[in-house]
Amino acid sequence: MSVLRAAPGWRELPPIRPRGRWIAWGLALQVIGVGMPVTAALRRAHEDGLGGAVTHYTVRLVWHEMLHRGGDVALIALGVVLFAAGAVVLARPFVRRPVTLLIAVPLAAAAGLALFGVLALLIAAAVAGAAATGDSGPLELLSNLPFGDWFDRRRRK
Repeated sequence: MSVLRAAPGWRELPPIRPRGRWIAWGLALQVIGVGMPVTAALRRAHEDGLGGAVTHYTVRLVWHEMLHRGGDVALIALGVVLFAAGAVVLARPFVRRPVTLLIAVPLAAAAGLALFGVLALLIAAAVAGAAATGDSGPLELLSNLPFGDWFDRRRRK
């Protein structure tokens, strides 16, 4: 292990003792990063008059509208960047290698945020499915999600 530390490319960052500020600022950046796309989606749903009920049409409309408007896509991208920056600030007191801090932590943060986004879409679809009236089945509900064409093809066969 000492051989690796002696190599010129394996510098370590100095330790940080008062960790509270780093943790608070990192969490604040992450909350802002998550809040921006959520606020944009809620604003879009409110502007389109979708009100209180979450249906599969609400999920479909908000998703498609957000991806077709440049401002909303920019807000989503900025939210991801702020979330990853918050993860770097939050991890700084605990991570000493610059490569890990500047490459691995933001990639893990972005992957985790994408996973939470997919999970939120699935939960919204489940809520919409539970609240759906009529004879719409689960495959019809899933066909309204961004990856729904796959379910449509399976149902037709």
